[in-house]
Amino acid sequence: MFIRFILTLLASIIVITLLKGVIGIVMKGLASLVGNGAGSSGGSASTPRQDVPLSGELKRDPVCGTFISTASSTKKTVGGQVIHFCSVECRDKHKI
Repeated sequence: MFIRFILTLLASIIVITLLKGVIGIVMKGLASLVGNGAGSSGGSASTPRQDVPLSGELKRDPVCGTFISTASSTKKTVGGQVIHFCSVECRDKHKI
């Protein structure tokens, strides 16, 4: 009785793992079809995708508090000091 339970449990785990893999492959295929059909690379048409560097100094956006790499940030010089923003919108909202 106990061995039967263990074997059923093991078989269930194997079936669930296989189903998860198959569903993952199908979903990736559908996502690539939808992405290619729309003619975009995953981002929206109004905001271009910005590559995020994997290293470098991080600065805190004073408007929203997001940490952003100095290499990819939007910059504004105020009183000789460079302030880093995560986006043009945050830069425009910033009060001097």
